[in-house]
Amino acid sequence: MPGGRATGGVPEESANPSRDALSCAEDIFLRFYQENGYLIVKDCFSDLEVQALRADASNICRGKYGAVDGLGTDEDTLLDPLEKVLCIHFPNKLSKVMASQIAHPRIVDVLREIIGPDVKCMQQMLFIKSSGKPGQAWHQDEDYIPTRDRSLTGAWLALDDATVDNGCLWVIPGSHKPGILWPMKFHNDKRFDCSWESYDFPYSEDEAVPVEVRAGTVVFFNGYTLHRSLPNTRPSGYRRALVNHYMSATSLLPWLWPSEPTGMAWHDHRDIVIVCGTDPYGYRGTEDIMRPHIRPDGQGGCVS
Repeated sequence: MPGGRATGGVPEESANPSRDALSCAEDIFLRFYQENGYLIVKDCFSDLEVQALRADASNICRGKYGAVDGLGTDEDTLLDPLEKVLCIHFPNKLSKVMASQIAHPRIVDVLREIIGPDVKCMQQMLFIKSSGKPGQAWHQDEDYIPTRDRSLTGAWLALDDATVDNGCLWVIPGSHKPGILWPMKFHNDKRFDCSWESYDFPYSEDEAVPVEVRAGTVVFFNGYTLHRSLPNTRPSGYRRALVNHYMSATSLLPWLWPSEPTGMAWHDHRDIVIVCGTDPYGYRGTEDIMRPHIRPDGQGGCVS
C-alpha cells in the first residue's frame, strides 16, 4: 500500500509498520481486508490536502459552486451554513477539488490490490455531521449500490479526527463473508438518519468495533460489511468525511432505472469515473445523470 500505513483491528504497536516495510507487508493487510471486510490506511492524505478539502466543503455548503438540491438559499442568515448539513451526495459534480480526490494515487494503490487493475467510481458523498446530527443505522452499501460481482468498495476519508463521541464508523468484522444482503426496515430511532436499518443478521452489537482514526486516514470497506455510525454528541464541531464508492470496471452496474428500456442483464449505469486500468464497456460512453443533493437527516423528509 504505497504512500500510506495500513492497519486493521490489531494493537497499534504491531500494526504500524514503517513505509519501507510496506512492500513486504502488503499481503498481510490484503489478507486482513479479506478476512475482516475493512482496512485502515493512515497518512493517505497530507495536512495540506485535508485542509483544502475542508475549505472546499465550506464553499459547497455556502453555495459558491452552484445549487445543491435540498440545501436551500438561506446560508446568508446563518453564522455557519455547515451546521444544517449532514451529507451532500455527488459534491464532485460541483467541485474540482472533490473530483480530483476520486483518483488520488494513494487510494488507487489500495484499490488495485483490493479490486483489481480496472476500477471505476460511481458515487461520492461529503459528510459534514455537525454537533447534534444523527448517524446512520446498520446497513450494507450493496443494499444501495448493487454490483454484479461483489466488488463494491467504499473509501472513507476522514477530514477530522473521527472518535466515538463525534460519530465515527462502527463495523462488524467478517460480516461481509456470507455474501448475504440482510433484510431492511424503516426505523424510528432518532439517533439515525432516514436510511433504513438492516436487521435479523447473525451478529451481536458486542462484535462491533469503533473505527477511530485521525484526519487524513482512509478506511476501505467491503460492500457487504455491516457498518453504522452514531450521532455527533460533542457540544460543537464536525465529523467531516469524504466517501467514494468503487467497483471493478469489468462488471456492469445495474444501479437505478435505465433511461432507455433494456434487458436486466445489460443494464449498466454509466455516470462513472474510471480511476485506473481500462473500461471494457467504454464503447457505451458515459452519462451525466446524478445531481448534487442533500440526504434527509431525520429532522424532516423521511418517508416510511
